[in-house]
Amino acid sequence: MKKLLAVLFAAVAAVTMCFSLTACGATTYKDLSIVEVGGETESFGIAFRKGSDLTRKVEEAIKELIDENKLSELVKKYGVAGVSEYEPAAASNENSGDFKKIKDKGTLVIGITDYKPMDYREEGSSEWIGFDADLAKLVCAKLGVTPDFKEIDWGNKLLDLTAEKIDCIWNGMTITNEITGAADVTKPYMENRQVAVVLKKNADKYSGVNKMGGLRIAAETGSAGESFIKANASLSGGLVQVDSQSDAFLEVMSGKSEVAIVDYMMARALIEG
Repeated sequence: MKKLLAVLFAAVAAVTMCFSLTACGATTYKDLSIVEVGGETESFGIAFRKGSDLTRKVEEAIKELIDENKLSELVKKYGVAGVSEYEPAAASNENSGDFKKIKDKGTLVIGITDYKPMDYREEGSSEWIGFDADLAKLVCAKLGVTPDFKEIDWGNKLLDLTAEKIDCIWNGMTITNEITGAADVTKPYMENRQVAVVLKKNADKYSGVNKMGGLRIAAETGSAGESFIKANASLSGGLVQVDSQSDAFLEVMSGKSEVAIVDYMMARALIEG
């Protein structure tokens, strides 16, 4: 009975969400616009536990894929900005035992979120695809293991990594001082920046950071977007924390927030793709 009620409540919630989006006139990503906010170029890396030998192993695999033009193929496929030159730089840490652990169990547990074009699933499919997902599959093939994609709470990513709930964080992760202080991170393999997303009808009204003061601005907890908002005094008072970047888009589409600060790659894939 409890299970039936849970299903019914979920169905009602879904219908309510659909109705609310329809009512506000923003039912698709095409009703949104990207607004540049002067976000600096960011670098993406893959995080492993401190002292892990996996960092170097994965860097070496990525180097091989670049030399084989496999990375450039993924860059073209997903329309992202990957690097063309790459030299492994992490310490080998040969005695850490992490590589042996994943070889023994046969899987690499990869912490991700639903984040197009990096990691996502097509409607009706259970398979994770995207630039990072496809790259991870290629890297795992070189390591002789199978990727095990595990959705995580992005705000707890470092806790999950330290607690060995996941083997790495590989999900369009911006390299920050917080990350490098708590984990070993690969050399950057692609670039990104933060942008604002607003309803298309409001694009002129909210055309820059100087016009967003006092607005409700959504961002994923623990994300580069959240850091961007907190670093701008005129915006920080309006921060609305949400569980994912997808939720940040929905905040704007439903009218709960006027602005979302998100990764450019995701905004481009959803709005212009």
